[in-house]
Amino acid sequence: MTPMRKETNLGNNQPVRLYKFIALTFLLITIALFCLIVFMSSKEAVITITTKSDPIDANKYVVVGPRGEWSGVVTSTIVMMEKDFNPTGNREEPAVATGVVTLLNESNENQPLVATTRLLTPEGILFRLKDRVLVPAGGTVEANVYADQPGAGGNIGPVEKFTIPGLREDTQKVIYAKSVSPMSGGVKVIGVLSEVDVKKSEEVMLATLEEQGKAFLSKLNISTNTVYKVIESKFENSATVGTEVAGFKLKGQATVLAVFFDNANVETEATTLLSKRLVDEAENLSEEGASHSIVLDSYDLAKGTAVLQIFSNGKVKLDPGSKQLDKMVFYGKTKDEVRRYLLSLDHVQSVDISFKPAWMRTVPHVADHVQVIVKEVE
Repeated sequence: MTPMRKETNLGNNQPVRLYKFIALTFLLITIALFCLIVFMSSKEAVITITTKSDPIDANKYVVVGPRGEWSGVVTSTIVMMEKDFNPTGNREEPAVATGVVTLLNESNENQPLVATTRLLTPEGILFRLKDRVLVPAGGTVEANVYADQPGAGGNIGPVEKFTIPGLREDTQKVIYAKSVSPMSGGVKVIGVLSEVDVKKSEEVMLATLEEQGKAFLSKLNISTNTVYKVIESKFENSATVGTEVAGFKLKGQATVLAVFFDNANVETEATTLLSKRLVDEAENLSEEGASHSIVLDSYDLAKGTAVLQIFSNGKVKLDPGSKQLDKMVFYGKTKDEVRRYLLSLDHVQSVDISFKPAWMRTVPHVADHVQVIVKEVE
């Protein structure tokens, strides 16, 4: 019996092992690439920039007149007024109340009454006639009266019937008086006129004079764009500073100048002034808080010219769309590098940076994985 032998072909197994190794290597590389892609796609940087607007202003001088930068008319008017004022720090002093009564005569005879004739109210307050009067029979006459005693007691309201004690008792029933208006002046308010009183009264009057001048000049209807200014004023006071007075009269006169100009683009020009003050393209003007004003700087009435000064005020802020905030600027930078760079820019108040995953050290180089958020605080 012949023994059987088992033969093994080692040459046939070598390619199989090689193929297995290649396949396994390819699989591992694929898994590694997949993990790398997942890792790269999960990387994200969020940069939050908090900015604050800063005030900005600009000004410009413009000549208005026949040959000026702006065409216009320069004219003026003089206004005057007179007004009574009272000093401050007043004190009260008793004075004699006065008023008017109507005397009635229901008898058939004329009744003469001498000056100082007494008139008595039902409450016992005594008044006297200022002048002699004749009360016609069956008629009436008005007469001025004054209180017998000074003081607030003489300030009374209308009285239905004054009796005349100097007449016979039966005559008092047909000849009497009444009043329809109150008696006043029983207390006199007195103060020491001071420089402050005079100055305040002049300021009040000057404001009134200016309004009167504006009202007159506006009726000329030369232009809707107008600048007014009081260019000259003078006052005359009836009392002397330091004296005690119940009141004083002030006379005032003012010259009010008007500059009428034609410029429909004042708003645009004011905004342009501010735009020229922007430092670089990273800034832009805020839409809120912008304003402008125009004031008179100088004038020449003889030549019909004036120089106006335009004041523009606004706020400037960081432009979120500027090149300085482009995502590419931050590629490959660490948190500290990003923070230092942003804080070096104007109007940046604070910076917050977050990376995902947390162990990431630099900003990704993929735009879709970088978020730049700009917030503005008041």
